[in-house]
Amino acid sequence: MMPVIWKVPGLGIEIPGYGLMLMIGFMVSILWAARRAERSGANPDVVMNCGFLALLGGVVGSRAMYVWHYWEQFATRGSPGAVLWAILDVRKGGLEVYGGFIAVVLLVLVYLWRGKHSIRWYLDIMAPSAALGMAIGRIGCFLNGCCFGGVNTELPWAVRFPYGSNASYQQWTERQPGAGLPEELLFFSPQGVFLDGAAAQPIPRESLRAGDAELAALQRRTDSARREAAELRQRAATTGDPQEKRRLLARAEALEVGVAEHLALRVQMARYHCSVDHLRDLARQHPSLPVHPTQLYSTAILGLLAVLLNALYWRRTRDGQVICTMLLIEPPTRWVLELLRADNPVDTAGLTISQFLAILLSAAGLVGLLVLRRMAPRSPRAVLWVPPPAPTANKN
Repeated sequence: MMPVIWKVPGLGIEIPGYGLMLMIGFMVSILWAARRAERSGANPDVVMNCGFLALLGGVVGSRAMYVWHYWEQFATRGSPGAVLWAILDVRKGGLEVYGGFIAVVLLVLVYLWRGKHSIRWYLDIMAPSAALGMAIGRIGCFLNGCCFGGVNTELPWAVRFPYGSNASYQQWTERQPGAGLPEELLFFSPQGVFLDGAAAQPIPRESLRAGDAELAALQRRTDSARREAAELRQRAATTGDPQEKRRLLARAEALEVGVAEHLALRVQMARYHCSVDHLRDLARQHPSLPVHPTQLYSTAILGLLAVLLNALYWRRTRDGQVICTMLLIEPPTRWVLELLRADNPVDTAGLTISQFLAILLSAAGLVGLLVLRRMAPRSPRAVLWVPPPAPTANKN
């Protein structure tokens, strides 16, 4: 796990592993698709345009589906500004891949239709690259520690994510055997604020990573948040509007929770008379329980699928065959992986949301292959692209 790949010296700007792998996946996959288009006589500029639509739609669609799926996590953030920032902040992950895939397909379909390009042909060109992009993106999930699998202590390749990771936190909240933490790492708010409905929470990983300057900045923000929360409670006590009172109290409570999290490290150091280095060493001794590296399983499966789809593209007998084959094959593999994952709740018709969508996508792929049998093998709009002539220099 490596949520931050590099920190720019002097600027404090962090390069997240998750975002870096998303960008690498985008660049590699779109260049591969453009090369495939050029070799087969299609317009590589159309593929590049579809790629940028995929970048936009992939992130927005994935985040939109995640926010919709876990809306209760965002609705309680307090003010509209705090809710909006929580929605836009994707530094720790929080993307549903199928949401992005569906958004990308819709955007690309509209673009190809309006441009009078062959939908079947260009979707076939881009299908192998879509699988490759998702494969590389899953490496970002591994670096970020999201999309983790269930506990398995027998597998030699099971992985243990560090203290404060999503896997570690979930195992602790579920009180799984062996996932307990020492008191020094469990923070009880001195203001009596309960975090996430519990009387104690692990010290945030971000606090343990903070240096002296960052801790001082946190202290200043904490003092400001305390003053703002007190003012909000005073306004709530004097307002006669019940709805406004609830809004003010919710915002004050959100600020107080943030204060408690920011103060966690300093409070623990004072309470147990220990240094921050001692707490960091203690945290390193308490990683998560061994889990399935489902992110890497996804990378391997999607990488193999990309190779197979690319081979099928050059051997296809009908336009549209490659994209429909992808829709038919990929969802069942995701279904199986969902059985190994531990982070997705079973909350959609007795399934996880990804399993439910996998059924729909596989059905779409099967129907698509059947419909293709009644269509012309070659799309009427699949016209070979003729590059524009190179400009010639004027001779005087």
